[in-house]
Amino acid sequence: MIITNIIVSIVLYLVLILLSVNLIGLLVRGLFINPELEKLKSETEYEYLKEVIEKSENADKAINVIAFLLITGYLYATFYFWNIGVTAIAIILMITRLPDLIWEIKNYKNGKLSYSEAIKLLPKDSLSQFIGLFPLFLFPVFYYFLYHF
Repeated sequence: MIITNIIVSIVLYLVLILLSVNLIGLLVRGLFINPELEKLKSETEYEYLKEVIEKSENADKAINVIAFLLITGYLYATFYFWNIGVTAIAIILMITRLPDLIWEIKNYKNGKLSYSEAIKLLPKDSLSQFIGLFPLFLFPVFYYFLYHF
């Protein structure tokens, strides 16, 4: 019985991490303006290109609204189906992803760096490493909230 609980909690925790990281990524990436598109929009003389860039910006705004609604629904579902502890863990997973995500958006330059080059540029301070490993420390707390709270 306890082995089954551990296996189920591992699978659910991986799903929780996957959903939390991707939903916050969807929201945060839409908040940053692409400077290359802004530069192209201001420098181009083609009206069609300006219209396409404006449509892209409008689509980004719509995606932000959809991402916010999805996050709200996701957090409500974690509270409804489990409890406030699981919801708090989902929020903490989203918060711990933010520093790395913002660094990635600012430094990765739309895929112009290879993965190995990007890894070399990652901050190597102990706080960044602790935040990166923090989801591993949350698993026992998740197990507690899932079965004992």
